[in-house]
Amino acid sequence: MLKENALREALPFGKPSKSLNIPGFLKRYGLLILVIGSFLFTLTVPIVLLISKPNYEVHALMRIDPVIPSLITKSDDPSIINYYQDYANTQSRRMMDFEILKKTVEKLSPDEKASILPATLPSDKCARILGFIIKVNTIPGTHLIDIAASSPNKEGLAPLLNNFMEVFLEKVRKGNEMQDSDRLLYLRNEKQSLLTEILAIEAKLNILTKEISTADYAETYNVASKKTEELQRLYVNAFVDRLATENQFLEVEKSGRELQSLSLDPMVEEMVMGDQSLDFTSSWTYQQQQQLRSTTDGLTPNNPDRIYVEQRMKAMQNYEKTLQNEVRKTAKSIVYGKRDYDLRKELIQSRNKSEKTRKTEADIKKELDLSKEESVRISLGLHLGESLTSLLKHKRDLLDRIDTRIHELEVEGKAPLRIAIESLAREPDQPKGSNTQKLIMMFFAVSFGSVSILFLGFEFFDNRIRRPGDIRQALGYPPVRPIVKAPDTIPFHELMIRAPLEPAAQAISSLAIGFNLEKKNNNARIIMFTGVDSGVGTTSLALNCAHALARIVPKVLLIEGNFLTPSLCTLAGLSASPKGLADFLRGSGSVSDYIVNSSEQMLEIIYAGTVSEKPTSQHRIRELLEEVKNRYDFICIDCSPVTESDMTENFALYSDIIALICLADSTLYKDLRRAAELLIRLEVPAIAPVLNWGGNKRAISIDKLLERKPDFLNKINTRKIEEFIRNLPPASQLFDTIKKRVAGFMQSTKKMFDKLLKKKKNPS
Repeated sequence: MLKENALREALPFGKPSKSLNIPGFLKRYGLLILVIGSFLFTLTVPIVLLISKPNYEVHALMRIDPVIPSLITKSDDPSIINYYQDYANTQSRRMMDFEILKKTVEKLSPDEKASILPATLPSDKCARILGFIIKVNTIPGTHLIDIAASSPNKEGLAPLLNNFMEVFLEKVRKGNEMQDSDRLLYLRNEKQSLLTEILAIEAKLNILTKEISTADYAETYNVASKKTEELQRLYVNAFVDRLATENQFLEVEKSGRELQSLSLDPMVEEMVMGDQSLDFTSSWTYQQQQQLRSTTDGLTPNNPDRIYVEQRMKAMQNYEKTLQNEVRKTAKSIVYGKRDYDLRKELIQSRNKSEKTRKTEADIKKELDLSKEESVRISLGLHLGESLTSLLKHKRDLLDRIDTRIHELEVEGKAPLRIAIESLAREPDQPKGSNTQKLIMMFFAVSFGSVSILFLGFEFFDNRIRRPGDIRQALGYPPVRPIVKAPDTIPFHELMIRAPLEPAAQAISSLAIGFNLEKKNNNARIIMFTGVDSGVGTTSLALNCAHALARIVPKVLLIEGNFLTPSLCTLAGLSASPKGLADFLRGSGSVSDYIVNSSEQMLEIIYAGTVSEKPTSQHRIRELLEEVKNRYDFICIDCSPVTESDMTENFALYSDIIALICLADSTLYKDLRRAAELLIRLEVPAIAPVLNWGGNKRAISIDKLLERKPDFLNKINTRKIEEFIRNLPPASQLFDTIKKRVAGFMQSTKKMFDKLLKKKKNPS
């Protein structure tokens, strides 16, 4: 366990990714795959019965005559008796030539082809499939060749074989043509030349048709000419509209200039006279002045009261005049502004209308010019098309005459064939077999294979540690004795007190003995317990192990260094946490002031104490460990996960042994490697990996499953797959949906079975 020198690579003997454990996979999912696969296969059996098709087979015979009369020459020996068998085998092989199969497919009608072959598949592809459908064999002891074809559909089989034999006979017949070779060659060359010319003329006509958009070359189909006439009429109307709008615009400009010279002062005075607020102010001012004037009666001109009243009366008169001027100014701005707005609005509308008509006229004029050019171009095209049509008709007449002559020469050169059709294929009355067995095997493989692939995929992405071998594979060396699951009736933190003979307690005792051995060999006293992640049972395991060590040595100290989730006082049954490590680190007192003696556990404990939300000073950790190391045989430190707390890393610097705890079926493989690499980078003396089966297992989520993908998946864009998995509904909802779909499927299957049974009982 001890590491003497720091390695350049943190885990040189470990593997970066977890390998697939086939025996463990079969143990975990074998029965589930068997049950689900059987259920799916049971569901597919009715489908097999519904989609299974019978296998029909038809036969046809061809005859090869050993001796035939010669109608052309007497020099050739018409007998093949000496090599008849070789000749028959040669003909049977020639029948399966690719060109013959392809021509056979092309000769079939669409319905006949669709009944046997995929309707949309090209002929060359169908010809390759046809090689597996048609079988040709010689019949020993006869002059016959048996031709057979099989298919799930009986329609089209007989026409297929009959067309196949006709195509082959046509090939044989063409091979025997021997008459008028020179004339046929000349006529075929002429035919090819005419075809080339016809294709060239047709290509020109096609191009011409695309250009002038008509295949009937008459002037009545010149659409551009009709368009030109209509555009000419529209242009005249647009010209008239433009002249009218321009004259109207000039008239509006003239009227605006003349109207702007008119004075609107009378209208302003009219608004001033009609203002109610001004009228009310004048009336109120008059009343107030009369009242004030009555108060000055009998007062001398120099009397202060008279002077004050006269000043107030003057101020009222000034206010009235000021208000009247403001109203006049406002009315003037409104009247003149409204007149200017109306004149500008009318001028803008008139100008826009004039510009619109001018643009409309220009656009129509431009389109009219283009239409005239197009009309001329189409007229020339119509004239050219009429000439090409006449020339094409003449060429086709010549081609028909040449084709007729070639046909006559070929008919004259026909000679009797050695091979002939003995019996045509007939449509089968009943099937010869069915494909039910093949379908059952296929659905059986699909049912069990799909489920197996699904669980294999989950096992592949499942990165949890399930066995000691996973830890050995991750770190390069095996873990200590695994901590098995304790009975549910006993709290795990009281295991060493209440059930010391349980297998889990024995495993913890074995771990304590191993630590004692390290102390004997290497004077290892400080043991830090940390988990790969939270919730792996670090605190309970540290408490049990400290108790087990207390049975071996007289003095054991347990330090609670887990400030993230301190739970030791709760496990000890204390209502409130006494002063502990956090208080020691913040203060300046002695360590002895924070040590609590636990007689039940036979050890002494330093609890976490009062944990503050502010960062705790850690400079006294070294002082703490150096002081207690000389007073105790073992110091056990319960720490937070090393990947989540810097205090854990600080404790690790002064620890002799690091107990790295993994929770079986919960801790991830890559998390273990990451924690171990972090500890090794800190140059800790020893790491003791512990596999704990006694903690509360956590169900892995989809996000956790996809948190760290395998390295090769990082090169693949799996974003859409991850989004699809994350958007899956909850498991309960998913199972309810599947249950409803299965029930509906079973009900529809039952109805289809009932219909099939009725059809079988009543064939009519």
